[in-house]
Amino acid sequence: MNSYEVIQLAKKHVDSTAVMQYSAKLCLADAVRLQYQGKCAEARNRAVKSLAYSVGVLHPDYKAATAWPKE
Repeated sequence: MNSYEVIQLAKKHVDSTAVMQYSAKLCLADAVRLQYQGKCAEARNRAVKSLAYSVGVLHPDYKAATAWPKE
């Protein structure tokens, strides 16, 4: 998945009832800002971190976002 796709996936899950919801929102905001600045690799990393906070590393969407090949 490219950075845009991962950001969209993170947006889908950011309002979950996760314990780390604030951290997920903060990472997502960073990802959107970095994407706007053209820093796609960094944006993707922050969006993946947002997913980790919102759904956890065992969730299928997190696994899909971290699967190879990247961009």
